[in-house]
Amino acid sequence: MGSEVIIHQLLIFGVLMVVGALGSYFGIIKDEAKDFLSRFIIDITLPCLIFSTFAKIDSNPTLLINGLLVFGFTFVNLAIALFAGTVSARLQGLNPANTTVHSLHTMFGNIVFLGYPLFDALFPGGIGIFYAAAYQLASNSVTFTYGIYRLSAGQAKSGLKSLLNINTFALLIGFTITAFGIKIPAFFIDALSGLGKATSPLSMVYIGALLMGLGIRKSVSHKSIYLLSLNKLILLPVFLGFIYLWVFRFFNLQISSEAFIVLVMQMAMPCQTIIVVMSRRYGGNYQLAAGNLFVSTILSIATLPAIYIYLNFLLK
Repeated sequence: MGSEVIIHQLLIFGVLMVVGALGSYFGIIKDEAKDFLSRFIIDITLPCLIFSTFAKIDSNPTLLINGLLVFGFTFVNLAIALFAGTVSARLQGLNPANTTVHSLHTMFGNIVFLGYPLFDALFPGGIGIFYAAAYQLASNSVTFTYGIYRLSAGQAKSGLKSLLNINTFALLIGFTITAFGIKIPAFFIDALSGLGKATSPLSMVYIGALLMGLGIRKSVSHKSIYLLSLNKLILLPVFLGFIYLWVFRFFNLQISSEAFIVLVMQMAMPCQTIIVVMSRRYGGNYQLAAGNLFVSTILSIATLPAIYIYLNFLLK
């Protein structure tokens, strides 16, 4: 049943991405509009989605413990992915600039634009968003510190200010509301919830428009892109799913199936959009980053349902 939900949702995403791509191709969605759309999603609809989702969830100790497990093991995900990406780059003999993009894109996936809508559909009622938000909070703390440091070749030594944004505040306030069971007026939640629901379709339209405008014909010929996709979309989530299940059972750590699936499937998400943007800003190989994003996003349409089926098989 869950795999059918993923396939159905990915088909919807595909249609919306085509809409965005056509909008970009015909000049309706120009570069300025893409920038606006990205900021509108990140700074308005997404925090509304996070806040309203958390406000609707009934707090319980099990939910909070599972959220903390997802948060903590996110750093394990990123450390393992960094090691895998670094080894993969060295085996291919990539130059330092390409190694940076390769390793960072192995670490960071599209956990917002694709992850949030997918887990919201897969685990309705806010549970999926809750665990996805826990993962995002941990991942962002590394993206905007270590990620910026690597892409700027050490020139930008601190990205801590980037963490102080409306999404971080929405996450922290949302966790506080859930943890202490604070009641928020229904009309306020409904207003923000309605706006937050726009996150999913707008995100897909944005991805489609972004991919169309990247000019990645030359980039997709780079062999490292396909090895990256193999590692990120298949090998790493398969390995982590098996290892985590053994670790949780060996140490008797009680984690819900929803939290377990979110933790592993966030690793299986296609390459992160922000790495392309940051690569361009800090003088990295943004064309290679664009190729990573394009190929991994297309391939994820097939790999995400397969990973979900695999994880459910492990949990039986």
